[in-house]
Formats: sequence, C-alpha cells, structure tokens
Amino acid sequence: MYFRHNLARLLIVSTVAITGVLGSPALINAASTATLKTSTTDDKTASIGVPDGWKLAKGANGYVYVTGPHGEQINLGVIIIAKNAPSGTGNLSSDIAFALPFSSSLKDKFTTSIQKGAAKSGMATPQVTFASQTQTKLPMCSMFLGSLTSSSDSSKFEAVVCSLRPDYLGLYKNIVFMAKVPSSLATTDRPIVQQIVQSYRVTPTMFRKMLAPYTAPPPQPPSGMVMPVMAPYQDPTNSDCFDYNVIRESPPWEVPMHCGGLQPG
Repeated sequence: MYFRHNLARLLIVSTVAITGVLGSPALINAASTATLKTSTTDDKTASIGVPDGWKLAKGANGYVYVTGPHGEQINLGVIIIAKNAPSGTGNLSSDIAFALPFSSSLKDKFTTSIQKGAAKSGMATPQVTFASQTQTKLPMCSMFLGSLTSSSDSSKFEAVVCSLRPDYLGLYKNIVFMAKVPSSLATTDRPIVQQIVQSYRVTPTMFRKMLAPYTAPPPQPPSGMVMPVMAPYQDPTNSDCFDYNVIRESPPWEVPMHCGGLQPG
C-alpha cells in the first residue's frame, strides 16, 4: 500500500483542493477509477469525496473520518493534545490524551496516540510495527508506513504525523493524517484510497487554527520587553510555510524566502 506521497500533501491553504501527488501523472490517472461524491462536514470546515459504498462517518474542525465497505478507515486532520511531561503523569484533563515528553520521537508519539485511542474506545491494544519513516522538509513531521495487529486483525497504514511545539502551559498538538486498510486489501484498495485522499479540502481559516498553539498566548508584555519568537509553523500567519515545506513538498524555487526558499517574498 504505497499512497505515502498523497498523505504527505494533505492540506493546501486555499479554497483549492488538496491534490496529493503519488508521482507521475500516469499513476494519478490510473488511480481515477471511481466517481466521488463530495461530502462536507456539518460545520463547513472540511470536505472530501467519497465513492459508492464509502461514507463520511463524522468530521468537524478540519477533521474527516471516512469508512469503507470492508473495514477501511481514513482519518485526516486528527488533532491529539499531549502534555510535555513524563509518561504516565496523572491528573490530566479530559482534553489531554496522554503525557509524554515533547522530546520523544514521532514514532513514540504516534504509537501512544494509537494505543491510547484504542483503550479509550474499549478496544484491544494494537501492536504498531513500522516499515519505514521518511522525514519531511520541516522537522516536526514525518511520513510512516507500517502495520497494526490486534488479536486476529491485521491492517496496513500510511500516516503523516506532525508534532507542534508546546505552548506556554506545556501542551502540544500532534496532528495525524492516516489511512488504514485490512492487510488483505492493501493492494486492491490503493487506487480508491488515493482518490479519496486527493479530494480532501480544509478551509484556510480552519487550517490556521489547526496549526495555532493549543493554549492562546498570554497578553503581550509592556512595551520594551522581548517575547520569544515562535517557530514559523506555530505562527498562524506563517502557516503557508508549513504548507509549502510539509504538505506540498514544494521545490525551493517555489517556496518564498521567508519560508526558506528562493522565491522572493
């Protein structure tokens, strides 16, 4: 199941569709085998195309959850809040999924997110096996290929995982884009999963909110005092840098200078 490059380009900060690119135009055209019907979340922040037999099961705040007829699952734009603290730290609010040092690897954060999510849903704890990890152009995101096993169930997944820096209260966002299908269907599901992922859209306003710190910054200090500068991918006004360098993986000549590229601006 090789739709990694689609997931790497999930969001585009515009009203235009996210056009995940698998590689060559021939491969993209080959994947276009089904008619998709656009479904929009009730809050109008995101939309996605679904073919017959699939459905947008739920979605809000830029997140969509699409299910297929044979147990396929596509989760795009999942935001998981973690606390920058030792693993197992207690007394967490209901909004905080888990405690884990921010310095932990993206593999550990992803594995913890999957296993905590299963426990919260009353499901057996899955075993997460990674086949590969690919670094994106910004260090807080990586692409993963692997498998999940639990009891007699086995599935293949591809995911993009991003971990944004902690806010001033020590809380940080983990944003996950993931497609999971039964292992036996990994090859046959490939074209339709590509199409669905490519059709995902998020409004620009919602995308900026997704990248903003979980806790709003405190009031500005009196004139003359210097506040630390936030990283570009945490500053909503620079969400385009996240888009260029992580989602679209644009070449340097297309990336603005303020995002580390060669394009004036």
